[in-house]
Amino acid sequence: MSEQLRQASVAVVKPGDNGDGALQLGVILQELKGSSAIVVFILDESEVTERKMLSGRAGQFLRVPSTVTPEVLRANFQAAGALQPAIADLRQDVFNLRKVNGASRGAGETLDEEMRLASRLQRDFLPRRMPEIGPAKFNALYRPVSFVSGDIYDVTRLDETHIGFYIADAVGHGLPAALLTMFIKKALQTKRIVGNTYQIIPPNTSLAELNDDICAQDLSSCNFCTAIYGVLDISDLTLTYARAGHPEPVLTRRDGSHEYLSASGCLLGVFEDAVFEARQVQLAPGDRLVLYTDGACDSMGADKSATFTDIFGPDLSLPQPDMMAAASERIDEACTQGKQIDDITLMTLDIDINA
Repeated sequence: MSEQLRQASVAVVKPGDNGDGALQLGVILQELKGSSAIVVFILDESEVTERKMLSGRAGQFLRVPSTVTPEVLRANFQAAGALQPAIADLRQDVFNLRKVNGASRGAGETLDEEMRLASRLQRDFLPRRMPEIGPAKFNALYRPVSFVSGDIYDVTRLDETHIGFYIADAVGHGLPAALLTMFIKKALQTKRIVGNTYQIIPPNTSLAELNDDICAQDLSSCNFCTAIYGVLDISDLTLTYARAGHPEPVLTRRDGSHEYLSASGCLLGVFEDAVFEARQVQLAPGDRLVLYTDGACDSMGADKSATFTDIFGPDLSLPQPDMMAAASERIDEACTQGKQIDDITLMTLDIDINA
């Protein structure tokens, strides 16, 4: 999409009807920051999330309903055509100013070093070592598309018997998305002090409070993300989890069967007071849970209908380190055929077979 936008002067976009229209729209809005294209978005009345994402935003786009007449659509095309030269001229002026003000090799090297520092700072927010707590063993594969990433994950021991873990994916990538991940790291609440004791916050409540915090920030560059947060009780292997528009995790049972764990919940940062569904699943020794961001599938060059298990299924029953190595090899092979298009993160939770 980014290459098409760079080459276009005017574009028409109808977000997908397969349930990921809001994600597509978020990526397009991010790509527009580097393009002079004018985009006409065609949205149905039922696409409430997408309409809210565009409402009140300044930018180089026009919005029309799907019931638009040919005459009105033609008028929008004419308006877009009239705006495009002005947008292109402004971008050229910015480029010229940067050139005049010393966008030299030295400045480029300084920016490069600053991005490397930002990368190291972001990695400091990630677990330095994936923990093994009782029967629960975690592992992760983290592959940013550039210096910094729009993905983040974490695992935290909440008390003697509970472990909290999550993975989140800011819409888009680059520095704005990375800044949102740092906000998520600090804003996600897992426990609450109550008098002389504490209360573990249920995953659906944690996501609801995080959503309200993101909405309250009114961020201008990147304010939408997906997430999944789970709490594992290692005393009885009960997993409670909630999703916020994130790809469904895969649970691989000891017998090799797979199931996707669903739960309703919209993207974070779209609607204030959004409600997220909490679900429970009983784990057992020998089970494996895999959380991942959508870049794990999108960057593989597979057919759009291909699921996570279609791509990585043969690896899911391997020992944890071998699975991650095999997944990394698959990603490397796919990325040699075409540039990695999105950040990729996988996180696994294994329940020790001897538990």
